[in-house]
Amino acid sequence: MTTRELVPSGNPRIRRFRVFSDAGQQIGTDEEPIPTPEEANAATLRSRLLQQLAANAAYSALATPTVAQTTAQTRRNTLQNTALIRLILELLDTTDGT
Repeated sequence: MTTRELVPSGNPRIRRFRVFSDAGQQIGTDEEPIPTPEEANAATLRSRLLQQLAANAAYSALATPTVAQTTAQTRRNTLQNTALIRLILELLDTTDGT
C-alpha cells in the first residue's frame, strides 16, 4: 500500500502529491484536477439522482403506499425533477432544492 502527501503544485486547478512506499521511500508523484464548483455540483446532482433510483424502486414495489409514503415520494420527485432540470439546462451554480 502506498501513501500520498499533498505538496504545492503551483497551479490552483491541480493537486500534486508525493507518493511513498510502505517502507517510506518516495516512489513518485501524482496529480489530480481540482473540479470547478460547477463540476462538483454536477457530480453531486448525479450522485443524488443515482441514490434516488433505489428509493423510487422501493416506492414502486409498495402494493398500497400510505398517505405519508405518497407525500414523501412526491417531495422526492420534486427534488429529483429540480436536479434533472439543473443538469439539463446546466444551471450548476448551486444544488439547492435538489
